[in-house]
Amino acid sequence: MESNKEVSKSKTNKGIVVLLVIIIMVLGAVLGVLFSRLKDQEREKIEIQEVLEGQKQRLEDELIALQVDFGKLETNNDSLKTLASSQQERITRLLAINADNAFKIRTYQKELETLRTILVDLYYRVDSINQLAERLKKEKDVLSRDLAAERSQTARLTETTQQLTTTVQRAQILSVADIKTIGLNNKGNETPRVRNVDKLQTSFTVRENSVAAAGDRIFYLVIIKPDKKAMTNKNNAYFTTHEGEEIVYTDRRTIEYNNVDLEARIFSDNQGRLTEGRYDVRIYCDGYLVGSSKFELR
Repeated sequence: MESNKEVSKSKTNKGIVVLLVIIIMVLGAVLGVLFSRLKDQEREKIEIQEVLEGQKQRLEDELIALQVDFGKLETNNDSLKTLASSQQERITRLLAINADNAFKIRTYQKELETLRTILVDLYYRVDSINQLAERLKKEKDVLSRDLAAERSQTARLTETTQQLTTTVQRAQILSVADIKTIGLNNKGNETPRVRNVDKLQTSFTVRENSVAAAGDRIFYLVIIKPDKKAMTNKNNAYFTTHEGEEIVYTDRRTIEYNNVDLEARIFSDNQGRLTEGRYDVRIYCDGYLVGSSKFELR
């Protein structure tokens, strides 16, 4: 009787051992599959990273090559020299971006085309100036005995250089769009009624300008009331336009410009200065009128 129990117990133990072996084998197989997939994923990740690194390196090489090309520009025009130098600094800032490869690739791809366009335009301008200077030199040699003609040629060269300088300066002027002025009550809600207006909010978009230098810019807001008089600031402070005119402004704001579209707002307190009617809004930057609009209060 005891012998049969021992035989039964032995069979049970063997069954358990077999079951454990099967479970261990299944777990081993599952772990093997998971480990294989993990290695495949890791290998794919490394391959993708290598591709991104290669793309990033190629774009960096193109940026460095452009930087060298900007440095090769040979011109005596200070404005063109400054513009070329600013683009070299721009490339240095791009290369110093601390971000992952994917972000750098998107940024580099976006900036490369703009930089190439600026470089081609600069080479064209420099070549035009050099060609003009060479032609004038030959003409001067031929007309060396005619002082009047010599002065005329020199004057033409000076005028052309000034025109090119003016063109570069105008290209660097910022512009604003989507100017909108609304009245706000003391709770910050929009209201068109004069008696409820606590302050005015003027919002606008500073447009992207790849030629302009980045940095802090002061934007002056001038609001002309229905009686054609300007709303002044509390100190009656003024700014000077590029033509030398002194204009009293309503409010101003300093904005850090980084060559991309930028949303901005300027607030102006009512202080009992507002009346019913149509208002003119003008925005100035660097002495230039860069945008204007109108609004009305009831």
